[in-house]
Amino acid sequence: MDKLRNKSWPTHAREHHMSCKPTQSNLMERRVNHIARHEPTVQAFVDGTFDSDRVLDAIARSDKKLALNGLLLGVKDIINVNQFSTRCGSVLPTHLFDGPQASCVTRLIEAGAVMAGKTVTAEFAISDPGPTRNPRNLKHTPGGSSSGSAAAVAAGFCDIALGTQTSGSVIRPAGYCGTFGYKPSFGRVALDGVLPYSKSMDHIGLFAKNMPTMTATLPILVTDWQKSEDSLANKPVIGVPMGSYIDIAMPHVKAQFEMVIGTIKHMGVIVKPINLCDDIASHNDTHDLIANAELYQIHKSWVKDYWEIYKPMSRAALEFGRNVSNKTLTESLNKARKMQSWMQQLMVEHAIDAWIAPVAPDLAPKGIGSTGDFRMNAIWSSTGLPIITFPTGADNRNLPYSVQIVGRFGRDESLLNISRYLHQVIGVGKLPLAWSVSDSGLRK
Repeated sequence: MDKLRNKSWPTHAREHHMSCKPTQSNLMERRVNHIARHEPTVQAFVDGTFDSDRVLDAIARSDKKLALNGLLLGVKDIINVNQFSTRCGSVLPTHLFDGPQASCVTRLIEAGAVMAGKTVTAEFAISDPGPTRNPRNLKHTPGGSSSGSAAAVAAGFCDIALGTQTSGSVIRPAGYCGTFGYKPSFGRVALDGVLPYSKSMDHIGLFAKNMPTMTATLPILVTDWQKSEDSLANKPVIGVPMGSYIDIAMPHVKAQFEMVIGTIKHMGVIVKPINLCDDIASHNDTHDLIANAELYQIHKSWVKDYWEIYKPMSRAALEFGRNVSNKTLTESLNKARKMQSWMQQLMVEHAIDAWIAPVAPDLAPKGIGSTGDFRMNAIWSSTGLPIITFPTGADNRNLPYSVQIVGRFGRDESLLNISRYLHQVIGVGKLPLAWSVSDSGLRK
């Protein structure tokens, strides 16, 4: 065998080998076959929205010069896309959600991305999950509410996908599924064409298959992206949020996180433990109150006619929001604005460039009845800070550990550079998928 390997090929054989190099169309056919094989199990796409013939035709007609040429795009099904209905994970009439295509979708498609399909969302991006399973371990949730987008990218169905985050609906599922996630500074990605949850805390977010793909996509997605140097002039100063925040994390999550911190320190990065807040539960409660009060304002004209067909957790959130008085909402919004200013001041006072934290108190829960625990995400959404997440390992069930890197407000470009550097230090390579591991979590 070694002799055969080392033997030079005849010229005609080398030419034949080169001529057989897979084309973009060949590769996409393989990709489509991969989706056809595994999507019935993962269920990342909304039924009827992935069409292999449409995708292959779009790839054949694509402009090879465009920056995102040939990347398959998934879009969370509360975001409008031309020629696709928006269902919002609900059985309410779809005409209620009709509207022009979201500009964030247009930006990506005009840059060459090919629409693969609408991705499953928890109903109205709240908490009632759809059928999607975690492609790292099919017995576990992918998280949510951007469940399908996270799963589609992690499973290799899409290269990039759009989601939304009000509490933790991009960063947490990206972490649970062991892929790359981004939530911008509040306001840096336009929200037109998206069914709102909370006008004060909604963000468009991005899932990407790897850091280079994220790096290529963010300048297209984000408004007024400022081109910067690809590398850092100095090693970043990183804050670790201590106190009531980190105390939420389970012991095994803390232990893996401490190993990550040790690796960063070993590379000479300055790490500063800082008490984030005395009572994270109070901040999370304020976030919940604002989000659900604003949610009710969006839905109040619909609940009169369709209350009985809303799902249980949606009804509970709407009932909560309906009972919030205007006075209480105003007071809570003022409290949140003060928290936003305080958080930005805290980072300046301690001279930290970014925070690092686990994405959730625990790994992806078993079953698909829950989208997971938002308590380590909400404070970053209510303060509008930018976040990038990536995996740092996995347990013996093939459930990923991930960290979230939280930057200064408005400095998303700097956050990307910091995250790229930290990923080189603490990130892991490509994690296996559920169908390539045994029940024990070991590779077959």
